Amino acid sequence: MECYFADSSNSNQQLVLDQEDTTHIIKVLRHKIGDEVVVVFQGKKYRTKIVSLTPFVVCQIIEPLESDSELPIKITLVMALLKEQKFDLVIQKAVELGVHQIVPVQLERSISVVSNLNTSKLTSKVARWQKIARAAAKQSNRNIIPEIMPIISSISDLKKYQSEVNFLAYENAAIANWEPNLKQKQSVTIVVGPEGGISEKELKSFAALKFTNISLGRTILRAETAPLYFLSVVNYYSAIKN
Repeated sequence: MECYFADSSNSNQQLVLDQEDTTHIIKVLRHKIGDEVVVVFQGKKYRTKIVSLTPFVVCQIIEPLESDSELPIKITLVMALLKEQKFDLVIQKAVELGVHQIVPVQLERSISVVSNLNTSKLTSKVARWQKIARAAAKQSNRNIIPEIMPIISSISDLKKYQSEVNFLAYENAAIANWEPNLKQKQSVTIVVGPEGGISEKELKSFAALKFTNISLGRTILRAETAPLYFLSVVNYYSAIKN
């Protein structure tokens, strides 16, 4: 059964979908009043029945569902800006793999540069990424829509995104067996650099914030592959092995 995210509810235990989902339900899936769909609201899933199609689809709650697809550990991905299509891919796949939030960061060797963009264009870019995250959350049956945070350009601004465990993916790191550090932890932050890697100056800045350099295997991964490798390993250890 398809899954949708409701942005609001009313006093009659009814959930209201947005314009995009309303159009999809009516024009693409051709649902009618009385059809059942799963709707997520405030992190919980509900079995619902469509009771109205205009101006927005309204769904009556039938019963709550116990389905919870979230990982037991909240993962914050601090991702260096990449070429547009690659960054889009990272957002989509990271959401499918359980990321909690994504923080875009411009580093010294980022090919994509946003420092010359005005506030309106920056806001539009983040809104576009959020739309990708929403679509991926629906497709992967998530209980939440991971948030895409505003783009940052200073490593010191990452303090507010730090977790119980803080890692920096670095190809020359000696620590390869980092998985046990996540045992019984509630949150982890992973930083992944751009195509050109992390500069020496940036390494010192991350070290000052107590980020631990870790290896992601014996081979050197592409910037868009590294976060997906990390998320897959965390999925295995936190959701499957435990």
